[in-house]
Amino acid sequence: MSGRDQPRAGADGHETDDWHRNYGGAEAVARRRAAVAGKLRLLGFPAGEPVSVLDVCCGHGETLDCLHALGARDLHGVDLTVPETLTRDSRFTVRRAGASELPFPEARFDWVLCIHSLHHLASAEEVGRFLREAERVLKPGGRLGIVDFPASPQIRLAFWMFRHGWLRFTPYLRWFTTVIREEWWFLRDYLPQWPAVRRLLQGGPLRVESRRRGVFYFHLTLRKSEAVV
Repeated sequence: MSGRDQPRAGADGHETDDWHRNYGGAEAVARRRAAVAGKLRLLGFPAGEPVSVLDVCCGHGETLDCLHALGARDLHGVDLTVPETLTRDSRFTVRRAGASELPFPEARFDWVLCIHSLHHLASAEEVGRFLREAERVLKPGGRLGIVDFPASPQIRLAFWMFRHGWLRFTPYLRWFTTVIREEWWFLRDYLPQWPAVRRLLQGGPLRVESRRRGVFYFHLTLRKSEAVV
């Protein structure tokens, strides 16, 4: 099949089965899991405190697993596709749901997390819906932590090189290329909307508490206002 004829991640708002097989392999999950604690530190997550957490787009549970290791016990996750192994894990409560319609009551969580998944929402409109939902389910003073990438020149160049097969030097890079090629079907719509997404993140219903920018990723912590006395 040609690239044009192949099923495309993002074409209907979902990743393909091939994407899930590549992204959900044991080695890939373990690699991501090893990096989670550092990302949470950059977001200012309070390790060891009894906080309630919702992981949006929880994937294969690597962030939930790390949160449990850090001492959190009231752990919930949502995603459009949930692996059966994750639904059977008694440490978490995981539901099948989208980021723009969270199945939880108001003021339920101390933290909401969205790790490397904001671009999967594919549009500024969906990002806006997610931010409103995150604000709704957060307790007063609660925080939303986001790790993702902006539409920077280096991101555009890196994705262009991966899509054209220029970075297939090692087994890991060959694997990563298969993931990136499907990610592009989300990104091609998302990246042009980055200015609108950035305005929503900086001026939406939650205020910016901390912001860190790396070479490829940003770590952003937003906070809900405290209850009015």
